[in-house]
Amino acid sequence: MKFNVIAAGVSGLIILAVGIAVFPIFNAVLHVELKKTIPLENSTKKLSSWAHPMKTSDAWIKFYMFDLANAEEVLNGGTPVFSERGPYVYDAGKVKENIVFQKNGTVSYRAPRTMIFNAAMSSGSENDTFTTINVPLYTIMNMLKTSALEAKIFSLLVRFIKDATIFRQLTVHEILWGYEDPLLEILAKLVDELHIKLPVKLDGSWGFFYKKNNSDTGLFNVYTGVDDLDNYMFINTWNKMDHVPFWKTEECNMINGTDGEVYHPFVDLDAKMYLFVADICRSIYLTYEQQVELEGIDLYRFTPPSTLWMYTADGHPENECFCVGDVCPHAGALNISSCQGGAPVFVSMPHFLDGEYYQNLVIGMTPDASKHSTYIDVEKTTGIVMEGSKRVQLNVATAPVHEIPQTKNIPELLFPVIWLDQAAAINEAGIYQFKHQFLYIKEGVFIAAYCLIALGAVLLLVSVIILALRLGKAQRLRKVSYCSKLVVDEKSPLINGDGSSSSTSDDTEDSLG
Repeated sequence: MKFNVIAAGVSGLIILAVGIAVFPIFNAVLHVELKKTIPLENSTKKLSSWAHPMKTSDAWIKFYMFDLANAEEVLNGGTPVFSERGPYVYDAGKVKENIVFQKNGTVSYRAPRTMIFNAAMSSGSENDTFTTINVPLYTIMNMLKTSALEAKIFSLLVRFIKDATIFRQLTVHEILWGYEDPLLEILAKLVDELHIKLPVKLDGSWGFFYKKNNSDTGLFNVYTGVDDLDNYMFINTWNKMDHVPFWKTEECNMINGTDGEVYHPFVDLDAKMYLFVADICRSIYLTYEQQVELEGIDLYRFTPPSTLWMYTADGHPENECFCVGDVCPHAGALNISSCQGGAPVFVSMPHFLDGEYYQNLVIGMTPDASKHSTYIDVEKTTGIVMEGSKRVQLNVATAPVHEIPQTKNIPELLFPVIWLDQAAAINEAGIYQFKHQFLYIKEGVFIAAYCLIALGAVLLLVSVIILALRLGKAQRLRKVSYCSKLVVDEKSPLINGDGSSSSTSDDTEDSLG
C-alpha cells in the first residue's frame, strides 16, 4: 500500500508539471504556426480572404448632419445654434484590386469602396434638407487669401461673391456627393483661360465626397510579414511616397502603422497602435483602454489619447509640426486645408470632443466619449481587428473677409457641418471561421492543461494526505506501545518472593545460563 501511495504522488507531480508546461509549449508552437500561416503570400486561399474582407466582416459609414437653426442671427454676429440629424447610413463594401507582390517582401494594392444608401438603417432620406455653411464660397475666399491669384481674377470674383449666399439649403445627397455651384463654375473658367495652377482641378461642382464613391484612398504598398512578422501589414509607401508633404517636420510627415484593419500578432498592450488615415493625410496612434468581449472572444480596445490634437499652448509642443501656417488651432482640432486643396477644413472629434474651446463657441454640442471617440477592438494573439470605428467631424473655419461685406459680422469659429462614423465589425461567418480555426483549438488545449493540473494536484494532495494520516497513525501506535510498556514495567514487583531483586535474579540466571 505504501508503494501505491508514493506512486500516486509521483504520478500526480508529473501530471501537474506536464499541465503547467502545456502553456509555454503551446505558446511556442503557436508562435511558430502563426509565422507560417499569417504572412501574406501569392496563394489563392490567403489572397481570397485578404482581398475580399467583406466575406467575413460588414462595413458601413454613418453620417450625422448639423442643421443651423438661426442663420440670420449668425449673419449679425449671433452664436450659431445647431441640431444633429441622422444617421444617414451607407453600406461600404470594399475589395482590394491591382494586387502586385514585390520582391522586397511587400504587396501593392488599391481598395476601392462602394457606398450604397441603406434606407432601413437610416433615420431619413438622402433628400432631407439642412441649412449649412456655403463651403465653396469660403473655399474660394480662402484661396484668394492664400494663393497668388492675379488681381483681375480677385476683382471679378468679388463682384460675384458679394451676391453669394453665406448659408445654403442643401440635401444630404448634395452635401455628400456634390452639386453644381455657380461660383466654382466661374472660377474654373477663369483659371482655365488664364492658365493659373491651383492645388486642385476645378470643374464647377463641390461635395465633401464628390467623385469619391466607387473610388479608393490611394495606392498602398504594405509589408506581407514574410520577412518580419512584426511589420505585418505596416505601410511601406502610400501613393509611392514613404512620407507625406503636408506637415512641418520629417517626423510628422512619416507614414506609420497600418490602415487600421489588422495588426501583427501578439499585440503589446503597452505599445502605441499606429494607423495612417489617408483622409486627413497623417498617422495617428491609439493606446490601450480596456478589455471588452464580442461573442465570447476577449478583445482589447485601443482609443486615441485626448492629447493627440493638443499643441504648445496646451503643453504638447511635439504636435506643433501639425500646425498649418504660423498659428496652431486650439486643442481638439486639426487644420487639414493643406491636404484638401486649400479648402478651410478642420477636423475634430464629433461634437468637439476634447475641444472645449470650440464647444463653447456654438450651441448644440453634446460630446460623449462612448459615442464620439475612435476605437479599435483587437484580438491580442492574432492581431485581427474584430470591430472598430473611425469617427471624425468636418468643420469649416469662418471669419470676416474684408472685401465681402456680408461676412463682416460672421463669428470666427469652426462651423460644424457633418460628422461620420466609419465602422466595421466581424460578421457571423467571420466569427465562425475564427472560432473553429483558432479559438476552439486554443480553448481545447487550455482546458486539457487545466484538467491535467487539476488531476495532478488532486493525486498529489490525496497522496500527501494519506501519507500524513499514516505517519500520524504510526506515531500514535508507537506512543501507545511505549505507554503500554511503561504500564507493564510499573506493575512488575521490585522484590521477588525470596527477598532478592528481580533484576539480580535475572542477572544471576543469565550469568549461570
